[in-house]
Amino acid sequence: MATLLQLVLDEPDRGSVIEVARQLADLVDALELGPQLLRAEGPHFVTIMRDVAPDRPLICWAESEAEADALMMVGVEGLTIPATASDEALSAIITRVREAGSRLLLDLVSISDPVAHEARFKRLNPDLLKVPVDVNIREALAGLRKLEIPLAFSGDWSVAQVPWLLLYRPVALITGPAVAAAPEARRIVEAIRARMAVTPMMSRFY
Repeated sequence: MATLLQLVLDEPDRGSVIEVARQLADLVDALELGPQLLRAEGPHFVTIMRDVAPDRPLICWAESEAEADALMMVGVEGLTIPATASDEALSAIITRVREAGSRLLLDLVSISDPVAHEARFKRLNPDLLKVPVDVNIREALAGLRKLEIPLAFSGDWSVAQVPWLLLYRPVALITGPAVAAAPEARRIVEAIRARMAVTPMMSRFY
């Protein structure tokens, strides 16, 4: 399975997000709508993004069962849920996502020691673990690989880090929102794509 590139959009500015999506959709494999954007625009913004990028999977951030339900109702390919949510809430959301045939991405961004949570992750069994690049990746992966749950790298990684990250064979590289907000976003994403040229085919994760 080739590594896909997922672009996070999180500016609480409708016009800016739509313009960035139009400029970059052809360079990425999936789009993710972040918490600031969804708080500003609400779940209905998914419908607008469908018109902007009709052939790209949409993943949305949700922090509660109510948010997850609202997003499932408008139809998304996946939900990103913070790993800091309660087990009760996560279990309910995972059930809802599976019933809808979508994907559940568990974001470890606020988990300082992912390895210490191995048993919990195994019990929850999400479709993917989003591992931020600011953790000790080598140490974290040594433990997380045993769970046989697909992994993705997220956060503010750089173009120069791409070949190194690909050595770990992640399902996806997920950009930080700073990439979409950069003045030369297309040039940056083109450079990322060039570094990913060794795995040019789209992943079938979504």
